[in-house]
Amino acid sequence: MRQHLTSVAEGIRRSGGAGEGPPAGVCLGVLTPATGTVLAAAGWAAFPTGTTTGEHLTTSAVFDLASVSKIAGTTALAMRLTAAGLLDLDAPVHRHLTGFRGGDKDLVTAADLLAHRAGLTPWWPLYCATTSREQALDLAEGLPLRHPRGERRVYSDVGFQLLGRLIERITGTGIAEAYQTWVAAPLGLTRTGYGPVDPTRAVVCADGDQIEYAMIADGVPYPVPFTPADFTGWRTTAVRGHTADGNAHHALGGAAGHAGLFAPVEEMLRLGAALALDEEFVPAAVRARFTAAASPDEPSQGLGFRRFELTTPNGPVPMIGHDGFTGTHLSAATDRPMVVAMAATRLHGATGARADLLSVADLAHDARQGIVQALDLEAALPAPSRSAGFGTTPQAQESP
Repeated sequence: MRQHLTSVAEGIRRSGGAGEGPPAGVCLGVLTPATGTVLAAAGWAAFPTGTTTGEHLTTSAVFDLASVSKIAGTTALAMRLTAAGLLDLDAPVHRHLTGFRGGDKDLVTAADLLAHRAGLTPWWPLYCATTSREQALDLAEGLPLRHPRGERRVYSDVGFQLLGRLIERITGTGIAEAYQTWVAAPLGLTRTGYGPVDPTRAVVCADGDQIEYAMIADGVPYPVPFTPADFTGWRTTAVRGHTADGNAHHALGGAAGHAGLFAPVEEMLRLGAALALDEEFVPAAVRARFTAAASPDEPSQGLGFRRFELTTPNGPVPMIGHDGFTGTHLSAATDRPMVVAMAATRLHGATGARADLLSVADLAHDARQGIVQALDLEAALPAPSRSAGFGTTPQAQESP
């Protein structure tokens, strides 16, 4: 199984069409009862330069999860707090976010934010206005709605920034501390948490802030009333141990509701298994609410989770998961014990233009299908069974 998975990782690392830069490194992981945890890595944690020999990627490396933080961090916390009776998904969030008021804002709930149906703008460079964390979150609360609440799904980083603050208000601690208490410690995740992290354990997740610089300069894909001159802290060298996301790093201290979580692939798999199947960690009724379609008009969106079907030789498998801009993906089956993860450093070595980047969705698709093929070759594709669980899994198998 490990050899098959290593071949898949190598194939993804060499992928890409004309003008598209392949990821510097790829780490894949799968967890099933038949295989246990299997990990494979290919490529570079840091590219060679004129003065360095570079560093080969290993399966123990820690990755910037980017928007996978939305489920691995914020959604996981929301599930746990809901189960504990501390978070009411259907209550107006202005009870805790006192600056989030007026018009439809008075009706917005945590469920709306988790489902990207609050009507908020997709993205806003908070750091162009302030680098004070509390002032930045005050600004996020004060941003006007772009659409009527509940009208349609509009993917929004701002919504998850507000969820992060909501969690902080409910728990009385920062999101990083809340994560350690409510998620990491109960699951024994010792290498997963919000950054910054030790750069010697992490991969290079980006080569600077060139992409966000360009987004502000040309207003694509989100027009904003700023220019690059409104911010003077642009990073122009390799980013390692700090999150690539500009708002999380420059304005929110590295720990935010939308980005900032770091993890190795092995612990991504363990978390995915807990979110999808562990009823001691998340009771079945709470999980059912989060993983169901949030609205009939957008069946691919749950609360936090994206919903899709994984094609396998034995038929489609219902999955929940999420992608991350740095090249990450985590998903788990909802009807059987199977979790898959990918961490590809697609921003390292890129020119800085979004058009030069391989689609995260395409990378994740290739990773999932490659993992399915490897499982099929090993006759290890699990059958539908929520009651079976993962059992006592063999020791993780790692590529050299």
